[in-house]
Amino acid sequence: MLNSYSRLLETTLKQYQIGCAKPIELGSSDLFHQILQTQIKSRLSLTEQALISQGGNTRDQAVIAARRGQFATAQQLFAEAHAPLESNLLSREARLLYESFLEQSESYLDYRLENFDQVRIRIDNALAIDTILEEEYGYGILHIHRIQLLHNIVRTYARQMWLDCAVELASQLLAYLQGVLEELPFSGSWSSEQIARQSPEVVAATFTQISCEIAIILAGKKRQIARYLLTIAHYYVQLQANSKSQDDQQAYAWFIIKQAFVDNNIATFLEKASQFLALGRTQTFLLWYAIVVDIVTLCDEIKLPEAKLLRQKITKDAVKWEYLPQRFLPLMTLKSAK
Repeated sequence: MLNSYSRLLETTLKQYQIGCAKPIELGSSDLFHQILQTQIKSRLSLTEQALISQGGNTRDQAVIAARRGQFATAQQLFAEAHAPLESNLLSREARLLYESFLEQSESYLDYRLENFDQVRIRIDNALAIDTILEEEYGYGILHIHRIQLLHNIVRTYARQMWLDCAVELASQLLAYLQGVLEELPFSGSWSSEQIARQSPEVVAATFTQISCEIAIILAGKKRQIARYLLTIAHYYVQLQANSKSQDDQQAYAWFIIKQAFVDNNIATFLEKASQFLALGRTQTFLLWYAIVVDIVTLCDEIKLPEAKLLRQKITKDAVKWEYLPQRFLPLMTLKSAK
């Protein structure tokens, strides 16, 4: 058995090195924004478009400041970003559009400040606004924005360490995107028909983003806890190997790989993990990183020279990786949780 593990670990190292050499391809929400901007340009005046764009730039600067921990600066910029709402130059439609994304952005500052009640208030406001825009003004693409807003609630639950709530909501969102779950337990209209009207590419990208969130939540957790949380996910999510999207396929693959890990099925885990790693970080780099965290944990458990060598290689590389979640680095460079 140890000899077979040695060979699998050698293969994993080779596949890891192949994948590690491939550059990250930043996944983008370009298509979502392209669809939204096309509709905005066809409906709003040039003056309204200019005000929304200028205010949006200020809003984005505020989010960057909040991300950097510059909270006073973020608050000041958000105050400035309210200026378009205080003007008389926006129609009701334009005001609602601007307010929805402003509420979402300000909820991030509240999230960083751990003002979680206010996060939920802002998200609920944005959800209600999006429903109006979707139903009264025909902004069907904002159905996806509503799912993105609920994704922010998943992140908030995780930050509060309500991990079962976070994974359950994330899994419900995935099942809804799959058409398996007909409705979501939030106000507003929800149906499989509304999902069917969305761009398949946008739906696939959203599915992958939420799968990455589950991967982040489970990364580094003890097997018993991860197994319990994964059971919640599998209650809702159907693994579809026939997905046409490469990113979607990798999201489904991650679920299978993670299941093998929590079940301590070492051979299956290493075989499938090495195949995944060879594909590179590409647009699903968060899933790639999450698998590497599990590989490091396994290397700490298996007392084999090949495991030690693989672990050393990962530890050396990890400090240079871009877009690595902050809490992942200690898991890769220090003694991992078992």
